[in-house]
Amino acid sequence: DIPRRVVCLGSSGAWVSGIDDVIEAWSMKDKSSVRDIFQTLSGRRPTDLALSPEGRIVYSDHFQRRILKYKNRQVKTVLFFRKWRPSGICYTSSGELLVGMSNADYSEKKIRRYDGKKIRHVIQFDQRGRALFTPGDLAIFVKENKNRDICVVDCQAKVLLILNKAGCVQFKYSGGHVGGDFNPGCLATDSLCRILLTDTGNDVIHVLDRDTRLLGVIDRSHGVTGCVGIAVDGEDRAWVTECHTAKLKVVTISTRTVVKAHPTQPKSE
Repeated sequence: DIPRRVVCLGSSGAWVSGIDDVIEAWSMKDKSSVRDIFQTLSGRRPTDLALSPEGRIVYSDHFQRRILKYKNRQVKTVLFFRKWRPSGICYTSSGELLVGMSNADYSEKKIRRYDGKKIRHVIQFDQRGRALFTPGDLAIFVKENKNRDICVVDCQAKVLLILNKAGCVQFKYSGGHVGGDFNPGCLATDSLCRILLTDTGNDVIHVLDRDTRLLGVIDRSHGVTGCVGIAVDGEDRAWVTECHTAKLKVVTISTRTVVKAHPTQPKSE
């Protein structure tokens, strides 16, 4: 199977999903052995993965319109949506669940913040009432940064948005000076509030500060290519899934790791 999504289990393992309906727990201590494995209820590949506050694997099923959790060798529904299809998911530092979603015809998109099954906040429009996210069938991926900013990749618009907790846009990033075919996908954040953003168009990982200033890139010179999924472990190492090689790789992020790129100024709103 070709790995796509990844979420870290501490610093020595990760849950990984691919292009089929299987989700596996990989251990790097035991030469990448599979510690656990299960299939999605729908028989379709998961859209995104997250780790719950209690350490359980949670995944979104776009077609079944559900968020599901694997616990005690059983898959159970956490949330069901009648009219909305979930895509990117993540848990916040306070234990709430952020869910990116679209309606049936992809004409509307939004992010909901859940406390259990209760909706605490909805992010859909800017202060002028305009839609924040672009219509279309591509996903929106979401992560909370350590400063509690909400980092959102709008794959349809090919842009990274940095929102404050209230949902107001603080910064936008559209690729900086890295190539000309910016195609952002999954993202992760580390303990220093850096944002790691996959870019299949330029075959690199963008390394940004919290305000979207480009610090550098991770590219083929680090042995990473075709990266489609990314997560950060407790040691601030990036775990990346490669669609070209079907491998999961671990990269240490440091000033020596990233290839320096032309500095960019964040585009504030």
